[in-house]
Amino acid sequence: MIIKKSLCVVNKMYRNKIIEALKDKDDKKAYEFAKIITAESAETDKYYKLFDSFIEMLDDKSSYVRTRGFRLACAQVRWDEEGKISAAFDRMSELLHDKKPTVVRQCLNALHEVALFRTELSERICKAVKAIDPNIYKDSMAPLIKKDMDELLNMLE
Repeated sequence: MIIKKSLCVVNKMYRNKIIEALKDKDDKKAYEFAKIITAESAETDKYYKLFDSFIEMLDDKSSYVRTRGFRLACAQVRWDEEGKISAAFDRMSELLHDKKPTVVRQCLNALHEVALFRTELSERICKAVKAIDPNIYKDSMAPLIKKDMDELLNMLE
């Protein structure tokens, strides 16, 4: 029992360190760490246990952190046998209406993985993507968001 409790404390400390690193004020460093986690997530489920923490990152005031949380949650989808992505999808899809167009574009891109591994979410993804109004963004970004939307919708059909 003591060993089990100690392991829980160690695991919690480990998780907290990872989340701290993903929220680091040095965005380049945090971004590089997120890229490593994303790449490793294609091979192993070791970060799936952090799914809920990634979802919590969606509420951060920093758009970089919010985007990282979204992308990392999507990167866990292949290991999601508990249906966490489905339960969190409405909350996640709020970022598709972020005031920053780069957030929207990166989230649209990350949803490709969800579309591949969770076909049962196709209708919900389509509905969320179709609800995006690219015209609220600058003329330079609106066509890019529209292109990203069309790519994802074509993939889903």
